[in-house]
Amino acid sequence: MCGITGKYNFKYSEPIDRSVAEEMIKVITHRGPDDEGSYFNSNGNLFLGHRRLSIIDLSTGHQPLSNEDGTIWIVFNGEIYNFPELKKELISYGHKFRTHSDTEVIVHAYEQWGKESFSKLNGMYAFALWDNKEQELIITRDPFGIKPVYYFVNNNSIIFGSEIKSILTNSEVSREVDTTALYNYFTFTYVPSPYTVFKDIFKLKPGHFISIKSKSVSIKRFYYNTTQIINYKNEKEIIRQLQEHIYNAVKRQMISDVPIGAMLSGGVDSSTVATIMSQISDSPIKTFTVGFEDDFELNELKDAKFIADKIGSEHYELVVSSEDYNKLLPFSVWHMEEPVATGSILAYYMICKLAASKVKVVLTGQGADEPFAGYPRHLGEYYGKYYRAIPMPLRNFIISPLINSLKRNEQLKRAVFSLEEPITEKRFLRIYQTLQKELTKELYTQNGFDWESLTLGAIQEWQNDAAGFDDLNKLLYSDSRLSLPDNLLLYGDKMAMAVSLEARVPFLDLELMRFVESIPSKFKINGLTQKYLLKKAVSKWIPEEVIRKKKIGFATPIDTWFQNELKSEVEEKLLSEGSAIRKYLNAEVIKKMIEDHAAKREDYKRPLLSFLTFEIWHEMFIKNSNKI
Repeated sequence: MCGITGKYNFKYSEPIDRSVAEEMIKVITHRGPDDEGSYFNSNGNLFLGHRRLSIIDLSTGHQPLSNEDGTIWIVFNGEIYNFPELKKELISYGHKFRTHSDTEVIVHAYEQWGKESFSKLNGMYAFALWDNKEQELIITRDPFGIKPVYYFVNNNSIIFGSEIKSILTNSEVSREVDTTALYNYFTFTYVPSPYTVFKDIFKLKPGHFISIKSKSVSIKRFYYNTTQIINYKNEKEIIRQLQEHIYNAVKRQMISDVPIGAMLSGGVDSSTVATIMSQISDSPIKTFTVGFEDDFELNELKDAKFIADKIGSEHYELVVSSEDYNKLLPFSVWHMEEPVATGSILAYYMICKLAASKVKVVLTGQGADEPFAGYPRHLGEYYGKYYRAIPMPLRNFIISPLINSLKRNEQLKRAVFSLEEPITEKRFLRIYQTLQKELTKELYTQNGFDWESLTLGAIQEWQNDAAGFDDLNKLLYSDSRLSLPDNLLLYGDKMAMAVSLEARVPFLDLELMRFVESIPSKFKINGLTQKYLLKKAVSKWIPEEVIRKKKIGFATPIDTWFQNELKSEVEEKLLSEGSAIRKYLNAEVIKKMIEDHAAKREDYKRPLLSFLTFEIWHEMFIKNSNKI
């Protein structure tokens, strides 16, 4: 895993300022401390930059890398797990290789198949490829958006990078808030691709590439999941196939020339990955777990230790306090670069830091809940049709008022609010949003602001692909391409790379995902059992008590901290006269939200975290605009 950056003055062909190019590489040093490199074309108007974290082919994997005659150049971030098979096929066509790296396979695959080669790559990646013969620059992001890539385009240039900091080193890039993206952020607690909160800086959508050729810029999609739901009859046969896919995915992603370990929570997903790794590895693997102080009831330290002892891993753990959170939150915002308000980000950074002191690569259990239906919203969507069958007067005048009168219970209130909506896309929006409609109207300072139309586009983007799916599988499909790449995978990349650690996600292996997305909903939820088929399959590897355990997820004590230890910090940041959030949201409403949360009348931890994160982000990247 590495960091890429670059610039192409495609219209007027002015030479790239080499001092700026050096700075673009320098600001992403943390992504690749082992090596750096750059390439300038003969005209000097194209620059590709690279920072390397050496994982595969330690001695000859320097980048930028070219083909034999120097007509194709690439900078690459990520891993291609099926590169040995592709390399063997390419050799049969007469291609000759100078290195043992997966990067060179991409170059020769492009020579052989052109842009169609991108859909053959099973891995996590973002790369920029310069075709000198065609005078074309191509920037590509993997199908599930595991690796990020950002870009800025004006009428003369495109500037891109693994991180926004590289783009901001250029004087032509101004620092302004994109208000459309900002309200998307307040709705989702992250910004769906292709937008960022920076005006005119975008994220390339998963499975897409940018082409810059003949002085024009176009964006095209290269990866389409053409999987259809298959009416499987034999449950045992599906389980056998699923076991095979999971095992092969973990085995593929253990490829490395440096030590690897596993993030271990003690839940089903990470326990499965760690157990399979321990069976494949010739020596004990290293596992890493994070917990919280003050007897936090959702700690998973004991559960993780149980699995670690069972598989005989070399186990490490750490404990996070509210003081750690307050001190390091600005650090995490700095490395995230765009506001993402997920409570586990800081804890994930700290466990990555611990892991990076022992290994260069970790495998995680991330990415299983979305396709296998592991979240409460999935259970609600699966059975929501029965709620909508209740007569409307009974729902509107008895059930809904009763639920909304309860203290806190944010999840239950959101369920009632969302499940009553009969239109699929609008229902999904209600499921995702963190604020009730009436509260949103009070918060937003712009009169007549149509937040619903604004945010629906992010959901509708992926629904055409899933047109033939049932409602639950439609939601799972959206989850895997919306909240995963722009929230969980984004912070997974940024926090790991902040400490020069590569984090892999075997549950998002392309072959595994194609199979999982062909499975009907009835095998994903059975009664009240979520991830039903996955749990059946992984019983081959992990104990029954782990499978039966109630799902915790990456839970944190932010709820309690915002009521007590961090309440004054939140008030000071959000309610001071100079706060940035006052420009966009009603400060009096925010004040009442803080008070209601502290008094345990309502559960506002998610929106309050989103407000706090935005305030810190704005101070760092907009207010102090003279700093990177």
